[in-house]
Amino acid sequence: MTTWKKQEAQSSEKKLVSKRKIDVLALGTLNVDIIIIGDAPRNIKRLNQWVSPSQVEITPAGSVGYTAVDMARLGLKVSLFSSLAQDALGGLILANMKNEGVDTQAVFMEKGAASGIGIYMLLFGNRKRPLTGRLATHAPWPKKLTPLAEKKLEDAKMLHCGGYLHYPDRWGEPTEEIFKQAKLHGLSTSLDPQFPFGPAEKPWIKHFGNLLKYVDIIFTDELEAKAITGAANLENAAQRLLFEGPEMVVVKQGAHGALLASREETIHQPAMKVAGITDSIGAGDAFDAGVIYGVLKGLGLKDTAQFASAVAALTLKGMGGTQTAPSLQQARAFLKRLK
Repeated sequence: MTTWKKQEAQSSEKKLVSKRKIDVLALGTLNVDIIIIGDAPRNIKRLNQWVSPSQVEITPAGSVGYTAVDMARLGLKVSLFSSLAQDALGGLILANMKNEGVDTQAVFMEKGAASGIGIYMLLFGNRKRPLTGRLATHAPWPKKLTPLAEKKLEDAKMLHCGGYLHYPDRWGEPTEEIFKQAKLHGLSTSLDPQFPFGPAEKPWIKHFGNLLKYVDIIFTDELEAKAITGAANLENAAQRLLFEGPEMVVVKQGAHGALLASREETIHQPAMKVAGITDSIGAGDAFDAGVIYGVLKGLGLKDTAQFASAVAALTLKGMGGTQTAPSLQQARAFLKRLK
């Protein structure tokens, strides 16, 4: 095929993808977060006698739950490919996702399983730790695409996976095959691998197999970027990840902002300040949502970074990752006030 015919074919494929009804097919685990915010004594003897009311919030979350809701709030059409325990908490998660406008048709309900629970005990001044809870006992997500999920993939523009490293039984081929299918269908792809729940040999990139060949955007935080690559600094970590296949690397640095790197440029986006921070739970998931929105809308790297930073910043004002997650209009208004 001549060069111009290849370009014409690629252009036609992009036009077909742009007409698809689903913006993002989100793959990953779902659970509830129980968030407790209060002011407990630091002295262990006093703490053992301490009884006092605290702020308590129960919110659907998970390695992909916050991101799915954040994307839907921004106006993206989001479909979930996941599984839930068929218990009271699973029903709560499912109802909330539907209420947020997230398509849950490809969410499998498993009988006899128990829903995952994250418990944030924010009683000692920290905005994100300590964290404990119960891991999901049901399948994190099916090892292969179901016929319904296959149809969702054909209708989507992007595949996003959260929490890949959490579950060793999904390492390598099970998730790789889904990403390979996504690329065959012409989708863009993104991955927020997060971290292993148990001991895992470093560098963690050993556990990715060929997955990164099929990933366009990879999201990490500072510790994850270094643990995945074995690099001593973030710039080297980003370059190593770009070498493995992704076209964009996003390293989230919390209060220090984020590093975004492509093959053409690297930028550092400062964190945007907001008054009245409640907690930082889910801010990284919101940043993912902002980047995905920017990429799907064709924004440049700098504009994408600024938009994602605004989305993440606004979630800091409420409990959990979605209580104050912004709409598109709210995010734009916040950015406008900063200029």
